[in-house]
Amino acid sequence: GRTVSTGAGAPAAERTRWDIVALAVAAGVVAALQVGKVPPALPALRADLDLSLVGGGWLASLLHLFAALFAILISMATDRTGPARLLIAAMLVIAAGSALGATSSSSFALFAGRALESLGFVATSIAAPTLIVAAATPTHRSLALGFWSAYFPIGAAIAMVAAPVLMAAAGWRGLWLADAVICVLFAGLLAFLTTPLRWPGVPRPSRERGFRQVLGTLRLPGPYLFSTAFFLYACAIFALMTWMPTFLIERMGYSLEGAALIGAAVVLVNIVGNLGAAWLMHRHVPRWFIIAISFTGIMGTAWFVFAGGAPDGLRVPAAIAMSCISGVLPAACLAGAPSHARTASEVATCSGVVVHGSNLGNLLAAPIFATVVTYFGGWSNGHLPMIGLGLAGLVVVFWIKVVDRGR
Repeated sequence: GRTVSTGAGAPAAERTRWDIVALAVAAGVVAALQVGKVPPALPALRADLDLSLVGGGWLASLLHLFAALFAILISMATDRTGPARLLIAAMLVIAAGSALGATSSSSFALFAGRALESLGFVATSIAAPTLIVAAATPTHRSLALGFWSAYFPIGAAIAMVAAPVLMAAAGWRGLWLADAVICVLFAGLLAFLTTPLRWPGVPRPSRERGFRQVLGTLRLPGPYLFSTAFFLYACAIFALMTWMPTFLIERMGYSLEGAALIGAAVVLVNIVGNLGAAWLMHRHVPRWFIIAISFTGIMGTAWFVFAGGAPDGLRVPAAIAMSCISGVLPAACLAGAPSHARTASEVATCSGVVVHGSNLGNLLAAPIFATVVTYFGGWSNGHLPMIGLGLAGLVVVFWIKVVDRGR
């Protein structure tokens, strides 16, 4: 990608600060715990706070709603406060939200806490990659952002596995409190490592970035193409991850436990694709080609997962393959947006556009997929929306190849 400076007037990093990269990725994993902790806790939450089924659904999706609504605004805040400060603040906001949820005696307080967690989550998803761009040399930037792209499935999977264990010992309130403590610890670590004394290259706030400058950045076509590709990918893969257990139970007669294990496996193998894309970009494989691999993987496996005539023995392997192969896309899109920034101060805004697309896809994936499948007559036609998303994605890839040339 094209080299941009890493701070207001600061030169590009002379060496990659892998400790900062690792801590930023870990902060993303902590933020993603907010996604994975809710599904295992929903039965206990509903019983304790008299939460309806619809209310439980909103509690789970509120994270993506806030992220989709406020991604661009928070990217502006990243410019003006600096990514290090905003990431520290994001960890503290998540901690406050988790603490409020843990002490809530009503569903209103629980939702208020969830709103704070949501704001912290979207701030992390914008500030952390901006910090990674500043901490990595141009040679290592795509590799570092590839590692970052795995934060979501890692965090969600850890929460899904750890939540039942913690709840067995301390209940759902103990889980929320443990989450708050972890976030406070990460805020302290970030504050310690990102002082100018320990990291002279820490990006400074850019007070010159006003609304007019942000509008100028928002006119760049590249970030919107990566955002659209991420949206289409998220619609397909988040729908697969959301509905796979239900499909296995209703269509193939799996037990709840067996379906949950396979669902977790589908989430986890996505990490293989994330890290594979980091390696491919480090080997200078073009971003448009990596994104094309993702959409081709979705189209090539969808029939084997859902079609009525597909062999039942291939459904689970095909779902795992779809998640794994398509997982190369997030890293390419997350690395692609900053490459279109003309200066370091535009990196956060470009990243915010991509984050907006991914969260909008996560928000709409499950209802869109359920509606389309119902319209086409049930699970046996579930491959049709997946193939449609893949075809639309390949059209976007063509334009990415055109716009991304030379960057």
